[in-house]
Amino acid sequence: MHIVLIQPPIEDFYTTAVRLQPVGLAYLKAVVKDRFPEVHVTVRDYHYGHGKYSLPWPKELSFLKAYYPVADRSPFSTFYHYYHFGAAWQTIVEDVAQLNPDLVGISALFSAYAPQALHVARLLKKHLNVPVLLGGSHVSAVPEEVLSQPFVDFVIYGEGERPLVELVNAWLGNKNWRSVANLGFKENGGLHFNGLKENFPPDEIPFPDFSDFDPRSYRYAKRNLCFVVSSRSCPYRCSFCSVHQTFGSRFRLRSVDNIANELHLRVKQGYAAFDFEDDNLTFDQKRMRLLTQRLQNEFAMQDVRFMAMNGVAYFRLDPPMLEQMYAAGFRDLNISLVSRNESLLRRLRRPYHFEKFEHLVQAAAGLKMRVVSYQILGLPGDTVGSMIDTLVYQSRLPLTIGVSPFYYTPKMPIGQHDYFEKPSWVLGRLTSLGLSKNKSERDAVYTLFILARIINFLKHLSDIDQDISLSVLLKYSMKRKGKERLGLQILQRLLTDKRLLAFNGKEFFPLQRFQYRLFEVFAQKVSFVQRADGNKIHFDI
Repeated sequence: MHIVLIQPPIEDFYTTAVRLQPVGLAYLKAVVKDRFPEVHVTVRDYHYGHGKYSLPWPKELSFLKAYYPVADRSPFSTFYHYYHFGAAWQTIVEDVAQLNPDLVGISALFSAYAPQALHVARLLKKHLNVPVLLGGSHVSAVPEEVLSQPFVDFVIYGEGERPLVELVNAWLGNKNWRSVANLGFKENGGLHFNGLKENFPPDEIPFPDFSDFDPRSYRYAKRNLCFVVSSRSCPYRCSFCSVHQTFGSRFRLRSVDNIANELHLRVKQGYAAFDFEDDNLTFDQKRMRLLTQRLQNEFAMQDVRFMAMNGVAYFRLDPPMLEQMYAAGFRDLNISLVSRNESLLRRLRRPYHFEKFEHLVQAAAGLKMRVVSYQILGLPGDTVGSMIDTLVYQSRLPLTIGVSPFYYTPKMPIGQHDYFEKPSWVLGRLTSLGLSKNKSERDAVYTLFILARIINFLKHLSDIDQDISLSVLLKYSMKRKGKERLGLQILQRLLTDKRLLAFNGKEFFPLQRFQYRLFEVFAQKVSFVQRADGNKIHFDI
């Protein structure tokens, strides 16, 4: 038996240069090989490393042309071109045909990209007539919708290791699909879904099998990068998060020994950067202290880098643990603030502790760690004033602001709202600028999205070694070069003309949806922007 597991291409305005390694598929390959040595499994990443080509905008996203009107080359640019990122469709069909699989498994992680996963399934069914299985977060949320497609034979919802093992066992045996946990299949013209069963204990799942990947394929800071998953699920119940749909409600941890053994294997395989993709890496503080101590003791001489790009919960951190993380090789601290609005966070069931947040940011800055704080714009129930206050709060701290417009995913616990009556999953991406039917709400989210870029631009300007005023920066903008000069010129025009301009390389264009009055409110409130080195840019405008 030969199984081919596929990470499909995506279509969007942008893709992320890192965080693309299909670790979930590598886990599935490992567990099948462990239980069934006679079964051959191949993982194909058709997303990363295959280039891109331009596409017409989908009709569902045509409303965004008012927000992304030109190919802006300024430091505050948003989006313009829409791309297919990954292998061409015909290339995928030809490559899979050469592999001659008995079963194809396709990952559908994100609802916005489910159309591409389904298109791969449609093509492979049409040209190869191979049995097709889909799994991933989108499938876990709407298994009936996916299985109802005529070109889909099976779906797995929830975690995939145990179900795939049971499916292969049934495939090699009596093909009793009803014996396979978490499986949806077609029977007598209808859809049948088996019950859920908890996955194997984390330490009993083999390490992901990366043998189909060149270690040089995924890179970070000039190092070969691989993902590490040290826990499953999350103990919190934030209503804007859908993690429990796939990973269940029980938070499960791998042991420190198990994690360390995997890392030693990865170092031997040529990896030197490790991203912990956990949903809550630091929740168990005792385990985190033990883990960072092991990392420090056993990998300090290996010149490796550790990170948690998925973000960590700052309310489960303290300065001593932060120091241990730094000593172990963590140089970046990605933390999720979400909002500074206490009443909103309570409604969203999101823990918060702002005094601790500020203390940790200052401690990380003292360690010379790069801090990124994540804010969600346009959460249901939030206000424009609250979002501005959150931007002001972060602007005054030595961190980089990461903002993401809120988007809805299927069955999200936050619940349905008037603008989710008939959701199009293609809209479930940050580039959609929220799903509200109210144009003024979207205009505000768009404006604050760009405002965060303006703030970060100021925070990262070069050659500032003391406190300085914005007016002085603007006065001497011509002494700078490239995008720094261009950005300061655009800021000067923003203040004088009360409108934001885009620059296409030849001429300037006004961005009509940018609301100057919101920038003005921010400027009046912020007083100063603090940089990572502690120096401040005072808003004397």
